[in-house]
Amino acid sequence: MNSLSSVNKPHACHLCDTSFNKKYNSKRHPESVHAEQPSSASEESSGMAYNTPSEHYEPPYKRCRVAESHDHANEESSEEEDSESEKEAEDDEESANEEEEERPSSDLEDNPIYQDWLEEANEATEDMWKTKFEKCINEGMSEDQAREKAHVKTLWAVKRNLFARFKDFLSSCLHLKDDDTYQDITWDLEDKMEKGMDINTALNRVIPKHQSKFAGLFIQEEECDNEEESEDDEEQ
Repeated sequence: MNSLSSVNKPHACHLCDTSFNKKYNSKRHPESVHAEQPSSASEESSGMAYNTPSEHYEPPYKRCRVAESHDHANEESSEEEDSESEKEAEDDEESANEEEEERPSSDLEDNPIYQDWLEEANEATEDMWKTKFEKCINEGMSEDQAREKAHVKTLWAVKRNLFARFKDFLSSCLHLKDDDTYQDITWDLEDKMEKGMDINTALNRVIPKHQSKFAGLFIQEEECDNEEESEDDEEQ
C-alpha cells in the first residue's frame, strides 16, 4: 500500500491490506469478504479460528449497543427487584406491628389494678350496654348475638373510662414522686413486701405509722371550715 492511497483511503481493514475512503465501506467489507475466512489476529490471541457465518456476524459497534441494552435491562430489573423487596419488607413490618398490637399482654391481664379499673369501667357503662342489648333483641337477634353486638358497640366507652382512670393515676404519681412523705411510705412498703409480707398487710401496718405526717393537712381543712362557718354567722 503506497502513501497516496493511505491518504485518500484512511479506513483500512483490520483483516487485510484493503483501504477505503469511507468508514461505512470499511465496516461493510468484513461482512461481505471475510465472513468465511479465519481471523489471524484471533488465532494468534486465542488459538481459535474466526469462522462465523455472515448472517450471525455482528460488528463491534453493534455488539456494544447490544451489551449496553442488556446492561440497561439488567439495571431496570435490579431496581424493580429492589423496589419489590422494600415493599415486601414494609408489608412484613406492618403485618408484624398489627400482630403485636392485636396480641394481648399477659402482664396487663394478670395485674389486679388493671382488672379493677376494667371492672369499674364496665360498671360505669352498664346502662349503655343494656340499652344496646335491648335494641339488638328487639331487632330479632338471639341473646348471644345481642350480647356480642352490645359489647362491640360499647367497647369504645369502656376503653375511654379505663384510660381516664389510668390518666388520673399517672397524674397522681407524677405529683407525688418527689414528695418526701410519699417516698418514705413507698420505701417502707417495699421493705416489708421484700420480707414476704403481702401488700394488704403491709398497707395496714405502714399507713398508720405515717398518719401523723398528715396532721398539717387536716388542720388546714379545719381552718377553712371555721372560716366558712364564721362567714355564714355574719351573714345571718
